[in-house]
Amino acid sequence: MLRTLLRKAATTLLWKRTAAGVALTAAAVITIKDVSGKPTKFQHLFTGGVGPRATPKATSITVFDDERLDNYYWLRDDERKNEEVLALCKAENEHMSVGMSGTEELQNDIVKEIRSRMKEDDSSLPSRSRGYYYYTRMETGKQYPIWCRRGMSAFAALLYTPEDAMDDISCPGEEEVLLDGNKDSEGKSYYQVSGLRPSPSNRYIAYGLDTVGRESYTLTIVDTHAEGGPKIISTIENTTGSAAWINDRNLLYTTRDEAHRPDKVWLHAMVPGYEGNHLVFHEPDETFNVFAYRSRSGDYMYIGSGGAVTSEVFVFPAKHLPRNKKIHLTSVCGRTTGVEYSVSDRNGIFYVVTNKDGAVNSKLLSLEVNVDDFKGMNTPLTDHEDSVVKELFPHREDVKFEGVTLYKDFLVSSERRNGLPVLSVHSFDVHGSLSSGKLVNMPDASYSMWESAQEFESCILRYNYTSQTTPKSTFDVNMNDLDAPANLRKVDPVPGNFCKNNYVSKRVYATSHDGEKIPISIVHHKDVGEGPHPVVLEGYGAYEISNDVYFSRAVLSLLDRGVVVAVAHIRGGGEMGRMWYEKGKYLHKKNTYLDFIASAQHLLDTKVAHPDKLCIEGWSAGGLLIGATLNNAPKKVDGTSMFAGAVAGVPFVDVLTTMLDETIPLTAGEWDEWGDPREKKYYDYMKSYSPIDNVSPLNGPYPPVFIQGGLHDPRVQYWEPLKYAQVLRDVGAQTVLCKIDMSSGHFSSSGRFDRLKDTALYFAFFLRAMGVEKASLLPNGPCEDTTD
Repeated sequence: MLRTLLRKAATTLLWKRTAAGVALTAAAVITIKDVSGKPTKFQHLFTGGVGPRATPKATSITVFDDERLDNYYWLRDDERKNEEVLALCKAENEHMSVGMSGTEELQNDIVKEIRSRMKEDDSSLPSRSRGYYYYTRMETGKQYPIWCRRGMSAFAALLYTPEDAMDDISCPGEEEVLLDGNKDSEGKSYYQVSGLRPSPSNRYIAYGLDTVGRESYTLTIVDTHAEGGPKIISTIENTTGSAAWINDRNLLYTTRDEAHRPDKVWLHAMVPGYEGNHLVFHEPDETFNVFAYRSRSGDYMYIGSGGAVTSEVFVFPAKHLPRNKKIHLTSVCGRTTGVEYSVSDRNGIFYVVTNKDGAVNSKLLSLEVNVDDFKGMNTPLTDHEDSVVKELFPHREDVKFEGVTLYKDFLVSSERRNGLPVLSVHSFDVHGSLSSGKLVNMPDASYSMWESAQEFESCILRYNYTSQTTPKSTFDVNMNDLDAPANLRKVDPVPGNFCKNNYVSKRVYATSHDGEKIPISIVHHKDVGEGPHPVVLEGYGAYEISNDVYFSRAVLSLLDRGVVVAVAHIRGGGEMGRMWYEKGKYLHKKNTYLDFIASAQHLLDTKVAHPDKLCIEGWSAGGLLIGATLNNAPKKVDGTSMFAGAVAGVPFVDVLTTMLDETIPLTAGEWDEWGDPREKKYYDYMKSYSPIDNVSPLNGPYPPVFIQGGLHDPRVQYWEPLKYAQVLRDVGAQTVLCKIDMSSGHFSSSGRFDRLKDTALYFAFFLRAMGVEKASLLPNGPCEDTTD
């Protein structure tokens, strides 16, 4: 009933949550008068006037006797059919085009530059799976991948070496095209495939397909042995796109509830007599999400459910699926508030990564249960009288333990040390004991590194490495001989005159308001000369996500114009360990934007950044960061903004209103990240930093702001960027450019070339805001070696 009422744009409501004493009453419509703001130095370069103005239609939201007036609550339309809202979106897009007029040639140049650095007909490095090589390849001029495989000879399938190659000797058969994304996407404005997962025998393939951008996937099952070629034999709507094969005739998949939360795990059976979809598990807790996976050993299936601070994992044997499809689930470690864990297995022993008993940076346990069948067990495995639990890797204050990958004879530990990712390789002896481990070290001061897990029986560690100056490089190393040099298997090609030696990266530290040292990763062209420079500073700071740096073909177009690009590794992320995250969430959330402001100030104080040419950027939760930063950053001595411009992409800026309304997709699950504002302490704290609630003339003037949203975004609903544009204009912000992509969601355009246009648009915004859109390209000489 409430949702129906709120769709009526002309209706205004006094909205109170049940916990605060609910009431719905009429409220007076108010009018808003624009307040003049002082322009920044380059603000006159943007044209088009103030921008589209939505009619204020006040909604009164009262919680804990605190009334807030929201003039743009009516912009919410869950069906995306309100003509007035759609007209506003189109008007914003037209205003964006007018505001960026004069940069068309620059945008085209940037698109051409980025595209010239792409090898358009590139292929991925093949990955082995039970006698096949799976890979994707691109074709020149085409937007989407083509998913393929080649069958291996019986002899080649038994060999594992770092020099392993997909050639006509190891693969005597022809290429099989499993899915051509270019043909399949014809007639679709959006096209996103959620991986391809082969069944154990490789006969069947499952993949998810989203053609709207709402991240609601149609699970598609293909028989690759069908007469006449691969044939779709089954489709299932409204899934997460994730599937886990139990055997060739049964798989697990997950679906979402009305709030877009993954809440159910289903069994899809293709066995005659038992065909259909059978519910296996339902998670009633609205703050938890479910998932399912098959262990790398193939011995067990796992169903997990978890929120931001608590998780539980259930297990059942993969090789003993009951004929009646009634699966008995046994919890591995139970469910305890504040305890998170993940589970894998080898040789019948479970390996558990957990933060139990105060292990904030996590530890590794082994769990051995001396029973063959869990069917009769109604208590967690850890509580079974025959279970044996051992601590393998203890908690360490200075090392964050992120997870393990188990192989037949090895264990690879993913860790973070000094804010950087590392891999540690351990071997099992004949008794199952682990060696002390050997680290895989990297040369750069700031980088990203991650493992690409190979087959369970393999002795090959494959890892990927990238930095701000190094394209993604993939290495294979024999875990039996870690002292031998790793074999470089592939470097993502960068055609043209790219040479990593033309660019310099480094890490510096800012001092935040409370004395904490905040790492900043910086990259620039070697010929920029003495500072200060135009700078783009980016940040995120949420969900314990480590905002590690990586190589970007696109960013070179900024670096080659003399722009310095920096990434602030602020609290709320996971770069420096679990406590780095804890100190940037809940009632410590303000640390994220205070760290970011300190990082910007450090760049100014050290003359890296020019005071008139410092721009900031953040996406999604990083958009919240940008909004809070603009409201709280100190002003320059002339009273203008600290920043020349800001990009807030798919920004989570209406924090308080969204977190009070669990009918908005994904809200309830976010309470463990931001706090539940139905409790007064969280309400008051959230209100004090929520960007939209703190936009005011006193916190201005605001610099030029570029806002991007997606009409079908399920994570940050389109009305948040729309509302943000309106409230900024209400207080006199003179340049607010808002783009609403009408055919995509959270991740912008789906085609690889279409995404280049999106990037070029906001790059042109940065260059114009900093007053350097006419900057000449710095010289780049030829370079034979781009990998050292």
